[in-house]
Amino acid sequence: MAHDYLTTGEIGAHFGGQPEWRIRRVVDELDCAERFCGKRAIPRQRLSDIEARLIARGWLPAAVEAIS
Repeated sequence: MAHDYLTTGEIGAHFGGQPEWRIRRVVDELDCAERFCGKRAIPRQRLSDIEARLIARGWLPAAVEAIS
């Protein structure tokens, strides 16, 4: 069973090795992360929103399959 929250590192890796600073910037704009021990815990269901923002900024060239 997949976990419901992802880290910025996991999301960055999923989207082709995006740097964590890019993921943090997008997540902070979306205000969708919870904090756990000083780290961002991003709900899995927000991946499509994050993907759309990365594409809009020109940081992600194409859609990537969802994490399973």
